[in-house]
Amino acid sequence: MRVKLKDITKFSKGTQINGKNLIDDGAYSYLNGGINPSGKWNEFNVSENTVTISEGGNSSGYVNYMNDAFWCGAHCYYLYDGPKNSKYLYYALKSQQERLFRIRSGACMPNIKKSDLGNFIIEYEKDEVRQEEVVKVLEKCELLIEDYNKKLTLLDEAVRARFVEMFGDPVINSCQFPVQPMTDICDIIDGDRGKNYPKSEEILDDGYCLFLNAKNVTQKGFDFENCNFITREKDDALRNGKLSRGDVVLTTRGTVGNLAYYSKNVPYENIRINSGMVILRMNRSILNEIYFIELFKMKLSDIKEKIASGSAQPQLPISTMNKIILMIPPLELQNQFASFVQEIDKSRSRIQKSLEASQELFDSLMQEYFG
Repeated sequence: MRVKLKDITKFSKGTQINGKNLIDDGAYSYLNGGINPSGKWNEFNVSENTVTISEGGNSSGYVNYMNDAFWCGAHCYYLYDGPKNSKYLYYALKSQQERLFRIRSGACMPNIKKSDLGNFIIEYEKDEVRQEEVVKVLEKCELLIEDYNKKLTLLDEAVRARFVEMFGDPVINSCQFPVQPMTDICDIIDGDRGKNYPKSEEILDDGYCLFLNAKNVTQKGFDFENCNFITREKDDALRNGKLSRGDVVLTTRGTVGNLAYYSKNVPYENIRINSGMVILRMNRSILNEIYFIELFKMKLSDIKEKIASGSAQPQLPISTMNKIILMIPPLELQNQFASFVQEIDKSRSRIQKSLEASQELFDSLMQEYFG
């Protein structure tokens, strides 16, 4: 059945704490809206197993579930005096996350009014036995998803550990390997930003050449869930900016420092970068691409601090990349490290497929239970 939220639970805002007064060793989390707690406090004002909804800011409408007692700030609603099974209510609301985002008001500072939240309609099963059954199934799916994510994190840690074992700390070059400026050992290729740069109406959902967007190059490499394309004619009209196998793509505007490797496993033969990226084409007699990617990631914080420019939208201009100094171990060692990473990637691929299958199952069950 469909119900208004105010008919099955009560909700209120918490009490604000000055962020400067938060304490590192507090016993309780401080949640003031947002996706995650923003600090610790030594008291709590809301008990455990509570559903929260962010009230203000860019995350307003975000649904969270607090397993432990916590201090709720003034920019967050907490739900109380509701169903016995609070986790069921959490799933019912979480399934409608996008709809919650759409009831926000306020252009400069989005927020959710208490009246709008109270009138928000969800699909709701009153039978408590059925609620318990639904929660058990969904929790099992979430545990699987969490387990697969942990395994992926452990693989990432294994790669970093092997890198340090073989090459030391790359920021201080603790093993004293020879160094060279990045611009001396790889070509940095910009895209064609001239008159032939694709206009919005020339970007297609399907076509001859994949035209990369910001979502395609992530912290974990390529992601092709949302793709844009251009025609063969438009591709032929463009000059620089087309990938060859073995190239590395680097994001240089907005989210600076994401890297993706155009290996033989990427399923697109024709790919071009957009204006917020560059192509890095290695001198393979000096530098292995897989070694370079891990080296760059481990130096990224230092690189951003010293080189990235632009406060509103951080940038890494080509003109300043010659300030990036890279350590160059013997190529044989680099290749050994690359072989290790490739073996890890095989395990990562298997786990990733299992993770995606589990997430798909969870999403379909949420749709089945809550519409």
